[in-house]
Amino acid sequence: MQTPKKTNKKRIQKAVVTQNNRFVYAKYDMNTNELKMFMWIVAQINSQKDTLFQVCEMPLSEIFEVWQWENGRVDYSYCSKIVESMVRKAYIEDFKLLDEKTMKEVSVKRAMPLFKFIEYREGQGYITYQLNDSLMQYLLDQKRDFTQLKFNDIQQMKSAYSIRIYNMLVCELKQNKQSLKINLAVLQNILEVPKIYIERWADFNRFVLKQAEKDINGKSNLVLLEIKTYKTGRKITDLEFIFDYKNNDKRIAQEKAKQEKFFTRLKEILSNYIGKSIYDERFGEMIVTHYDHNEADNKISIIAQRKSDDKFVAFGVKNFKDIQSLEKLKDKAEELFYLDKQRVINAKEAQNYKNLFTMD
Repeated sequence: MQTPKKTNKKRIQKAVVTQNNRFVYAKYDMNTNELKMFMWIVAQINSQKDTLFQVCEMPLSEIFEVWQWENGRVDYSYCSKIVESMVRKAYIEDFKLLDEKTMKEVSVKRAMPLFKFIEYREGQGYITYQLNDSLMQYLLDQKRDFTQLKFNDIQQMKSAYSIRIYNMLVCELKQNKQSLKINLAVLQNILEVPKIYIERWADFNRFVLKQAEKDINGKSNLVLLEIKTYKTGRKITDLEFIFDYKNNDKRIAQEKAKQEKFFTRLKEILSNYIGKSIYDERFGEMIVTHYDHNEADNKISIIAQRKSDDKFVAFGVKNFKDIQSLEKLKDKAEELFYLDKQRVINAKEAQNYKNLFTMD
């Protein structure tokens, strides 16, 4: 069998994924390749209006390029595996509905398969599929409450979670919002993350949030400025995503003002350390003399003079965690000063006590 020819890159660059906002926030558990494949299929709906939701053929050359397999990699056995996996995928939506008989709000869970069928026949150069007709209301002829994104903006992302979160951020931006506050448990439910990510915040933060930040900032047309965490008691229960389009003049001005405010506050705190003693095991006791702000590199250093030889030592300060480290050095110096003072007092008391029993 001949190696499939590559898809025209311009076609991928022009492809647009259109979906109802309810679809954006629905549940469907897919890995990265599966999600890219499905998003690509949805993007084709815009250019196949005469055959919408009919039996379609997807050349393997297209899907291999969508996955960005390098060096002409071709794996036909993987096609069988992904077909078996994709046929099990379902759209799942949780929502509230007013019961007309009782006039009470009831919870509804709606689920439907994504495909009527999907098939790969050995020796063929394409995958055959037909989408479930029930998805038409979410993917076809959207007039309101819908989100559009360029497929090219998600193609290079490494994580399916990143793609899902990116979809949500675009959805909010289309409504002129630049922040999304969402309950942590709700987000984890939508993304269908593994149990370990639910039990361990560190894993969820590392493999979901940090990766999303890296993918979105590095691969898409958006910039994820910040992910704020909110606690109920000692437990993180809510997240807030702060984001914007890249190269946005308003965003740049906001970031500059935010940075200036940050450094102003940093300098105010550092001013309180001038004249104070700090102690570091490497350099001994020092007196903080001043701080230096290199505006070209936007770096701040606090300068201290060693008591042992009058040489100067610089400590870089990038954030408030560095100030916490500096506070520990100050606390250590004060602790040692207190101990030295106590030793002097104890020595004097011992001498005075000894003098009482000294005979002339």
